Amino acid sequence: MFDLGDPYYNEKRIALTANAEAMVEELLVSDYGEHNMMVYSNRRAFRQLYSRYCREVLVERTSNSSANEMILIISYYDTISSIGYVLRRIGIDLDKCQADKSITLMDSVTAYSCPVHHQTCLDNNNDKKNDNNTDNGIWAANKDCETPDLRPPFHFYYRPYRILSLVGSLLQSMENIGMNGLCVIADMGSFYLLDRVEELVDYECSYAPKFDKEMRVKAFCCHHRQEITRGLTQEEQTKILGHHNRHLLLTSS
Repeated sequence: MFDLGDPYYNEKRIALTANAEAMVEELLVSDYGEHNMMVYSNRRAFRQLYSRYCREVLVERTSNSSANEMILIISYYDTISSIGYVLRRIGIDLDKCQADKSITLMDSVTAYSCPVHHQTCLDNNNDKKNDNNTDNGIWAANKDCETPDLRPPFHFYYRPYRILSLVGSLLQSMENIGMNGLCVIADMGSFYLLDRVEELVDYECSYAPKFDKEMRVKAFCCHHRQEITRGLTQEEQTKILGHHNRHLLLTSS
């Protein structure tokens, strides 16, 4: 994947290969409303990316396009405490930033699981209510969930992943405190870990390459290169690529 010599990329001009330092610039200038995909080569490169981006937005504040921005980091390989350690080491007052909601951290398994205890769940096969379609809060295959509390841009019948309610809450807070936008850097690794590849493809393909700009969200769905090449067929990779605006390959620094 990410064959930059392919005519598709030459025509669309939406693929980019860069190291962490250069990729931070691409994240900074990305427009709100973009649904982008990033494949990273290793954990170190991804760690450098999110830490440098956070420092640029929260400390350096040199980018007008990302000024006064909220950041949501969904991590898979790094624990929340590890992310906090990394961010503090580069000079970010994490306690202050979390208190004023300029940065929020969540692990990938939690983000893409479902708080099912108060949801109404429907079986796709026979549309009968089914209370046994989940396993420890992880959504089982071939199920939908009625979530009337999730307002647009989220689907009415959709798996109620925790990340969706979190993003909705952050968007409301963003409006209340007058921040300009939300950047979501989300590692999709938990789908591979829990062998939920079909669900991953469905989730990624449920969103168009562009959101409504009025949402003021720019999203980067992040996949480890080994996971995506080992876990997805070429057809599945192509489907996912088609539902993202830009295709970014993060190399080692």
